[in-house]
Amino acid sequence: MTAAGGVSVNGGAAAAAPALTARVDMEVASVLSPSQAKTFVACPAKWYFRYVERLPEYVTGALAVGRAVHRALEGNFRQKLSSRVDMPVGALAEMYEQAAAEEFSHADLRDEEDPAELKDLGRRCVLKYLQEAAPEIQPALIEHPVSGRIGGVEVRGYVDLMDVEGRIIDLKTSSKKPAGISADYKLQLATYAAITPGASGICRLDTLTKQKTVQLVHQTYHADNSTERLYIETMYPIVQDGMKDGRYWPVRDGHLCSRKYCSFWRVCEREFGGTVNG
Repeated sequence: MTAAGGVSVNGGAAAAAPALTARVDMEVASVLSPSQAKTFVACPAKWYFRYVERLPEYVTGALAVGRAVHRALEGNFRQKLSSRVDMPVGALAEMYEQAAAEEFSHADLRDEEDPAELKDLGRRCVLKYLQEAAPEIQPALIEHPVSGRIGGVEVRGYVDLMDVEGRIIDLKTSSKKPAGISADYKLQLATYAAITPGASGICRLDTLTKQKTVQLVHQTYHADNSTERLYIETMYPIVQDGMKDGRYWPVRDGHLCSRKYCSFWRVCEREFGGTVNG
């Protein structure tokens, strides 16, 4: 089996192929996660580079901010499990600063990215969430491992947050205000609603917009109806079959296909030719 450009996945020279092909270790595709499924649907080549070849991923400025925000708010909710109150502003800001320092210490920033500005933006996101969302959330589960079978496929993952009412809450940061919940996030939320004990089927996606004036957007998603359940029960077997098929191609018109957001753009250009957007 070969990769496009004449590079044999299993070593040695080989003839060029129209799409990267490989013998995939069946263990890789035997147990899936929502992240794996989302990555494969968005770009099969990216899934291959990340999960099969296990190529290193660099941390962009945007990713460093998102991770630091997530870590700080996770810390707040972990202590809230027992204390039932949120952290003081100062303590949470300090926790964020520590997380940001660690994340940015190994980030690969673009020339136009100012780390001080990015860190300040993340701090404002954390405090926005602490003020407007955290007070009404009493967590029941934080970064909790879950597993189950969906459409005959074993699926595992970690639930970021589930409150005492069984509502799954997922937090993300974005450069712009969301127009709705995308299909990949619906797959993720519906998956966790299906395999998390105690989940009510009601999910919420909270988006912090990384703009000059930070906004917090709440979007509710009902994952407990038959249509949404059918979607994930249909998608996981299809995705798994695609992974095992052994042919992977780049999706160059995807909104995350860019040198800014994809760690694998260099190997992608080398294997498939063409140019990845800046």
